[in-house]
Amino acid sequence: MTVERRRPLPILGPLPPWARLALVGTLGLSLATAVLDFALGADPTILFVVSAVSILGLAWVVGLSTERLGAIAGPQVGGILNATFGNIAELIIAFLALQAGLVEVVKASLTGSIIGNLLLVLGVSVLAGGLRNGLQTFDARVAGSNAALLVLAAIGLLVPAVFAASAGPGASGAVTEESVLIAVVLIVGYGLSLVYQFQHPQGTLGGHEPSAEHGGPAWSARGAIGVLVVAAAILAVMSEILVDSIEPFIETFGLSAMFVGVILIPTIGNLAEHLVAVQLAFRDRMEFAMAVSFGSSLQVALFVAPVLVLLGLVVGQPMNLVFTPLEVVAVGVAVGISALIAFDGESNWLEGALLTIVYVILAISFFEL
Repeated sequence: MTVERRRPLPILGPLPPWARLALVGTLGLSLATAVLDFALGADPTILFVVSAVSILGLAWVVGLSTERLGAIAGPQVGGILNATFGNIAELIIAFLALQAGLVEVVKASLTGSIIGNLLLVLGVSVLAGGLRNGLQTFDARVAGSNAALLVLAAIGLLVPAVFAASAGPGASGAVTEESVLIAVVLIVGYGLSLVYQFQHPQGTLGGHEPSAEHGGPAWSARGAIGVLVVAAAILAVMSEILVDSIEPFIETFGLSAMFVGVILIPTIGNLAEHLVAVQLAFRDRMEFAMAVSFGSSLQVALFVAPVLVLLGLVVGQPMNLVFTPLEVVAVGVAVGISALIAFDGESNWLEGALLTIVYVILAISFFEL
């Protein structure tokens, strides 16, 4: 009598054993988190930690499905999909925090995501890639065009802060109106960059690399869409639990809202994407690693932040683009240093170490603020 071996579920089948375990573990932990919150009313500190770990796994699952859809649709559509869903975890967390009135945490998370991608992620990627492969090269012209877009993003944060300081404390209405108008302009600029990427895929970071190497699991289009929808829905629930536990978590550990927003929230939302960039650089695919780092920063600065400003009007929580002086300086420093590395088309481990050191200096400053 022969025993017929059971096949894995269609979603799990194309995944390697470790990825199957990670996917099942993520779903199990998400279910446990929901039970702890809705049924048992667990301590908010515990809920913050378990929901954060769940979000890390779910962001990874969203990345897998998006990557697969991009491989099926082709490089142009794939670029737009990555641009749309690359920061979906952070967008959901930020929107729920905005809805809860945690405006300062939302703004801090935007700052933290930009500097985290440009200093920590790019720094560790360049450091790991340089130690492994020595001097690494990439297309300086393409990287320079991305750096120019980052400069636009920095201007979008600097000008509202200067305007607010010039207008004085009694001009909050004018500051909000100015932020809304600038948000619309930034979204238009980001849309133009996507149009350019669609028309000139070879003129974008990573466009010279074969797309087959980053095609994700061998899911069908229907399967990838199903995974994306389910993961995004669970992600929204986990994000709501996380946001509800932010203030108790801050009080328990005596942290500032600024530090939690700048350091912890962006790390939770983007860690899976960060690890991908380091892995790519380690495999001597520095241009792809830069595409992840620069692309995520551009999404946050030119799309996520402006969209949150507009959504703030809808949910009755007006948010402007006026950031604190330390936040503006942090973004300016991150953009400036990363642009210097991009313009020469070469990177080495020392540059990566210096980028990481700058991030640590800023993290200490935000912790002590």
